[in-house]
Amino acid sequence: MTPVLESVLALLIVVTIVVIVVITVFVVKFLNEATLTMINLKDITDITKKEIGPALKSVNNILSTVNNVSTVTNNQLELVKKILTTLLGASCIAFGKVKGKSGFLSGLVSGFNLFKKKEIKNVNR
Repeated sequence: MTPVLESVLALLIVVTIVVIVVITVFVVKFLNEATLTMINLKDITDITKKEIGPALKSVNNILSTVNNVSTVTNNQLELVKKILTTLLGASCIAFGKVKGKSGFLSGLVSGFNLFKKKEIKNVNR
């Protein structure tokens, strides 16, 4: 081998070793930072889980209360609706009968008046 070739190969080996060492240092730093980040994320999720648990229970209780109030309100509205329907139905039937009676009474009176006029004509003859 020529001395130039030997020096180039030696330089290539040194540069390769330096690059491998630099890459190894960066990979080790990256793994260290990634480990710290994962530990911090685990701590954050643990804290969040501890804090959200009671908050979710409180929200669940509030939603349950709202659901109960809504159900009771719906039941009361249905009851009022039934009462109003019953009252309106009864009043319509009652007014219909009264109207029918007044029509019947007026028809009876007009019929009576008609016969009364005929009787008066027969008596006058």
